[in-house]
Amino acid sequence: MRATFAKVYIERLWHNFCRLKSKVGNRKIIAVVKANAYGHGLVEISRHLQNFGIDYLAVAYVSEGIELRRAGITAPILVLVPEDDVSVEASVDYNLDYAIDNLSVAQKISSYAKLRGKRAKVHIYVDTGMGRDGISPDYAFEFVKQCFALQNLEPIGIMSHFASSDSDRNYTLFQLNRFKRVIEELEYNGYKFELHHIANTGGVFSYPEALLDAVRPGIVLYGYLPSNSNNSNDFEPVMEIYSKVISTRKVRKGESVGYGRKFIAKVDTNVVTIPIGYGDGFWRHLSENLYCLINGKKYKVVGGICMDELMVDVGNDNINIGDEVVLLGTQGIHTISADELAKIGRTIIYEILTSLSTRVPRIYINNKH
Repeated sequence: MRATFAKVYIERLWHNFCRLKSKVGNRKIIAVVKANAYGHGLVEISRHLQNFGIDYLAVAYVSEGIELRRAGITAPILVLVPEDDVSVEASVDYNLDYAIDNLSVAQKISSYAKLRGKRAKVHIYVDTGMGRDGISPDYAFEFVKQCFALQNLEPIGIMSHFASSDSDRNYTLFQLNRFKRVIEELEYNGYKFELHHIANTGGVFSYPEALLDAVRPGIVLYGYLPSNSNNSNDFEPVMEIYSKVISTRKVRKGESVGYGRKFIAKVDTNVVTIPIGYGDGFWRHLSENLYCLINGKKYKVVGGICMDELMVDVGNDNINIGDEVVLLGTQGIHTISADELAKIGRTIIYEILTSLSTRVPRIYINNKH
């Protein structure tokens, strides 16, 4: 196994799941596990969530849903991205719920479900202001009417998505009210759904009126809240990234380290090499301010992150080949969080977590479940 690996703590996932359950009460939880479960491992995370009693799993694409079904996952799975291709047929074959905003897709699903002797479950996607997927609220009634007329279609849910639940309260409430008006119009005309969902993690923690009867949390399951959340973070980061020192060398004053000679030593020092790089998801532009933890102390990355390795200036400290390195997580009194890495990289936590390459092995630590 590689010297670089990620530890994924299942007891922390359980802790986060329990905290989330206490927050949303008896509402159904549609756990978002797309993008390899935000980098944590699609199948393993989904398997444990199913064991915890999750109500639903949500993926972006049918291919992700197929991977879960082939791995033995039996929990309901919602496909969030409404593609119009052969994946609609596969969604029927693998018993995947499909988010729809297009009558052609709805008709294809119904026709194929009829051939298979099934009724396919779908969720009507309404665009209340995200501007990405979904039917316009102005056409929602007519669209729903036509979907309910398709004999082999079972419209089980209606959904929308917040554009700025972590940054713009007025716009979020505008979207929520717009969604509720659509639901009210549909119910007035006799079209009812088992599931109504719009709240993502930001919605769950900042807009109690948005919880409805189902929620779609993602990042909070993995231990993070939106940066502007007023809630104390009682959630625990599920993943940590470790490596080891694989070489050490003396660098004299005036000598350089790395491509383009980005680092030139101002004094005699020692530099160690760590086997992780941008090929593993540690982007090159993190180099400028990135540090890691070795023997409980912070050390700065120098010379630019390479595809497979990075270099660290350890000064005159006694660092040896084989010493443990923490790139995400805690060592001694210091912690490096995904939020901190996101600030260094001028991006968001989601991108930090999902960028971790599949060539970094995940080790699942399961002390309680």
